[in-house]
Amino acid sequence: MKKQTFAKGTLALAVCSIIAKGLGGVYRISLTSVLGAEGIGYYQLVFPFFSLVLALLASGVPVTVSRLVSGELSADNTGGVRTLLQRSLAYALAAGLLGGVMTIALSRLLAGIQSTDGVYICYVAIAPAIVFVTLAGVYKGWFLGNGNMTTVGVSQVAEVIVKLAFGLLAATYFSRYGIMQSVAGALFAVSLGEFVGFLYVFVRYLFASKDFRRVMPTPVDRRFFKSLLPVTFSGLVFPVVAFIDSVSIVNLLEYGGDVRAVTHYGLLTGPVNSLINMPIIFAMSVAVAIVPALASSLANYEVVSIKRRTATSVKVCFIIAFPFFAGCAFLAPEIVSLLYPALSSSDKSLTATLMAISAIDILLLSLLEVFNAVLTGLGRSKPVLVNVATAGSIKILLQVLFAPRFGIVACAFATIVFYSVAMFANAYVYNN
Repeated sequence: MKKQTFAKGTLALAVCSIIAKGLGGVYRISLTSVLGAEGIGYYQLVFPFFSLVLALLASGVPVTVSRLVSGELSADNTGGVRTLLQRSLAYALAAGLLGGVMTIALSRLLAGIQSTDGVYICYVAIAPAIVFVTLAGVYKGWFLGNGNMTTVGVSQVAEVIVKLAFGLLAATYFSRYGIMQSVAGALFAVSLGEFVGFLYVFVRYLFASKDFRRVMPTPVDRRFFKSLLPVTFSGLVFPVVAFIDSVSIVNLLEYGGDVRAVTHYGLLTGPVNSLINMPIIFAMSVAVAIVPALASSLANYEVVSIKRRTATSVKVCFIIAFPFFAGCAFLAPEIVSLLYPALSSSDKSLTATLMAISAIDILLLSLLEVFNAVLTGLGRSKPVLVNVATAGSIKILLQVLFAPRFGIVACAFATIVFYSVAMFANAYVYNN
């Protein structure tokens, strides 16, 4: 299998991610028109727990596998890579099944906690995706560790295309049975999309690994779980905070007298966050690509290479993120009117306000993703965990104090504080 350079691999992954995110944005915009503001609110209520389960069981798998594979290949230990892959697949299958079953088992309890009993069916619809995401993560990590970013990027595009096509069809078809059934149909399309993504990387692996699979497994000193746990815990904070938001923000807003709490939560986490997160995909592509690159440089004690790649990644992410920040900050009303014409005038006004406030998150989160990845690639996941957890705690505290009085706008400002504290703390750790 031909290995890509860091620059070409990052570019390939970024291009595929941009296409996937663009299609995802089209999907969210179209889905908002089909489900309405209330329906997208229910849709968004499911994702924090889904993301939490993935963060706990699956999100650390691609990064860990890519880092370990890259390190073993640098030491010319192909047999060790076979052993790592076997261990990773055993873990992924067990963890994926556990996560899927747990989501179904807890669906009614979660719906009750969120004060929306009917949403339990939505948890059931998205549960199979956990199995496919976890298994796909192993093969994605293998490709990343081998320096092949294109396969990972194409799998993302395939996932989104399936989700876009079947999600809109399912949401439209099941809308005749009720809003919750319509939302569940859209979420089942997520499971279908993840299955297609897994199938693609698995088939590509079979074709790309013919010679590799002839190599006999050999013992390795590096333990999969020892490397997985720090990465998992450091990446767990974001979904934990999002899950806490999903069960607290609506209640806090209702406590403050907001009679449209679910709708306002949906506007922030749906239309606003979807647009804010779109340009951040380039930073995430850099983050995914830089971990195995830094692991290889670290194994060979190439300090200059580490510093150069880090500096280049930070500069490129800032240059790309700044125009998007400026556009969302100063053209928010026009963007919202263009992309979400189905929203009422009051919802458009609030969405534009939230977007203008949240625009700075594009810069902050882009840089945060890079510094998180750099520290992870250098084996310093513990400071990432401490910094992000501290910042997340501050965010939650600010929401408890100010959301009942100032509404959903307070949550947008609390997120800015969250990303700012975490980003500057990680930058300080890297420079010291």
